[in-house]
Amino acid sequence: MSASAVRQSSATGRAVWGLRSIAIRRYAVAGLSVLASIAIQIALNPSPSLVIPLLVSLLAVIVTAFFAGCGPALFTTGANLLVSCYFFAYPPFSFAVANTRDIWGLAIFTGCGVGVSLLSYRLSRTRYFPRFAPLLASSLLLAIVALLVWFDFANSRDAEGWVQHTYQVLNASELLFSTIQDADSRQRGYLLTGEQQYLDRYRELMAAEPAAMQKLRNLVSDNAVQQARMLELERAVDARVALLEQGISARRDQGLQAAIEVVRAGEGAHLMGNIRTILPALEAEEYRLLNQRTQAAAAQAARTRGALGTGTALLVALLIFAGIVIERDVSKLQDSERMLRRQADLLDKAEAPIIAWQLGGAIEYWSQGAEELYGFSRRDAVGRAYRDLLHPTNSPGIAEIEELLERDGKWNGELTHLIGGRQIVVESRMTLVAGSDGWKTVLNANRDITEEKRAQREIWQLNRELEQRVKDRTVQLEATNNELEAFAYSVSHDLRAPLRGIDGWSLALLEDCGPQLDPQGRQYLERVRSETQRMGLLIDDLLTLSRLTRIEMQHEFVDLTSLAHTIACRLREAEPNRRMDFVIQDGLTTRGDAHLLDIALSNLLSNAVKFTGTRALARIEFARNELAFCVRDNGVGFDMAYAGMLFGAFQRLHKYTEFPGTGIGLATAQRVLRRHSGRIWADARPDQGATFYFTIGSESSG
Repeated sequence: MSASAVRQSSATGRAVWGLRSIAIRRYAVAGLSVLASIAIQIALNPSPSLVIPLLVSLLAVIVTAFFAGCGPALFTTGANLLVSCYFFAYPPFSFAVANTRDIWGLAIFTGCGVGVSLLSYRLSRTRYFPRFAPLLASSLLLAIVALLVWFDFANSRDAEGWVQHTYQVLNASELLFSTIQDADSRQRGYLLTGEQQYLDRYRELMAAEPAAMQKLRNLVSDNAVQQARMLELERAVDARVALLEQGISARRDQGLQAAIEVVRAGEGAHLMGNIRTILPALEAEEYRLLNQRTQAAAAQAARTRGALGTGTALLVALLIFAGIVIERDVSKLQDSERMLRRQADLLDKAEAPIIAWQLGGAIEYWSQGAEELYGFSRRDAVGRAYRDLLHPTNSPGIAEIEELLERDGKWNGELTHLIGGRQIVVESRMTLVAGSDGWKTVLNANRDITEEKRAQREIWQLNRELEQRVKDRTVQLEATNNELEAFAYSVSHDLRAPLRGIDGWSLALLEDCGPQLDPQGRQYLERVRSETQRMGLLIDDLLTLSRLTRIEMQHEFVDLTSLAHTIACRLREAEPNRRMDFVIQDGLTTRGDAHLLDIALSNLLSNAVKFTGTRALARIEFARNELAFCVRDNGVGFDMAYAGMLFGAFQRLHKYTEFPGTGIGLATAQRVLRRHSGRIWADARPDQGATFYFTIGSESSG
């Protein structure tokens, strides 16, 4: 295995192990959250309701979602659901939940836990989640504490109620005993005195006894032991009341002695003894319950005070935390405000008209450049709708531009505004910026091109005028060329006739009167004929030169190598007695008019042949370098000081007697190359030959 493969495999292994480590840490957080929630639930057990354990479990889910993400939060939801169902729902230590309220609570907890877990996946990618999760956890924690305090207050009220209940039982017992004892005393008074007042009081007490008995029976109805004692007490009281009634009947019907005999029998004392035994036992049980309930009430009060203290401390801590968060946010807002103010100052210093507004809404930023351009102050512009402040007179309008911004996200173009009778043209660049809060802001950077557009209109008008002038001048030039062509044609014909006449009469004079002339006369006639013939050649060359500017060009592929070989053959045939060596490079091609290029190349090559006439072996080259085509010869050359005269018509650097010619060839070649958007120039030394360079069309180089 190569070293690169080993390194790649090692890097892949480290990446996989890193991902596994992250997953392990995340689920470790979930496990710790579950254990912490179980510990808190055990500490709060026995809980007066399943709501508190479920809220603690939901708090664990939120903490896990904040620190570990969606998957671990779902794990925490499932684990806490099983724990709450098995340990804290009724009946405990069973997954079979019998309480309908508990079933609804578990279902709501499951839905909330799954919702928080899934929302954490979406909200974690927003900037609100770091604030939303602690806020939700804090709210849930306050809800737990509030519920604990509420349940503790309810339990305290219940405990105090049971204490009061015990006191009511004791008071009712004492009332019943005092009623029976007082009735017994009134009965004895009646038996001894026979006075009616004792009997009346006895009757009043006996009338109150059933109500007192019923009140005591109701108060102890929650205690089975006390209910048994109440049955014994009722039997003893009923027996005692029957005996009292027997004594009263004996006293009323048989007299005092009979009543005394009833009392002396001792059964009344025995029954009162039973009553005195049962009531203290009942009261002793109530005192025991009073002591127990008083301790429970005290413990519940302490727990309530603890819950209140914890809630207060937690509330203070949350207030401190909220104050710190608010202070930090305020500091960030102040920093952001300073940064925005600084950025606004920088934008103002840029002097560019920059505007920002809510899409379809009001302007939020109006730079100093915008104030200077549009004439509205920042106070007047900010807060107003963009489309109400600026109305482009051209198309598209603001509504269409905003639709394009929503579709494409940006728009570039020109806008024309008419403000206070003043036309303003701007090059506008608009960008739609969508914030995470859902707001869409348009950032508009403008450039004042009013003067540019005015200058463009002026230039356009000048161009139109210039084009018209060119058309007029072209018409005039065409008319002039036509007149010149007609003049040249007329002159050529008018001149040719006298020249032919001179040449013909001179020839006739030589033939007819030649013997009569002396040698000098014949020489003069020969010179006359020679000059007339030369004049004819000049006329022909002038006509050729004038026609070059009027020939319509046909652009096509031209093989210059083949064309040069053809011209070389013609030149050899014209002078068969000369030794000439033509060196022509292969593959020379171009695009242009084949006929005109033939004329130009013929003039250049014939020029080389002419000026190599003094050489025993003429060497003429046609080639191309990286700059241009070139025709090189080993002829007589010339002085570069006179190079400016080369391409003028009838301009000659050598005497006619040395090198005959009309002086039109190079001028003709230059005119052909100019028509091909090219140029020609020369390089030479006296008696060292000459080189003519030329370019054609796009192959031109400077």
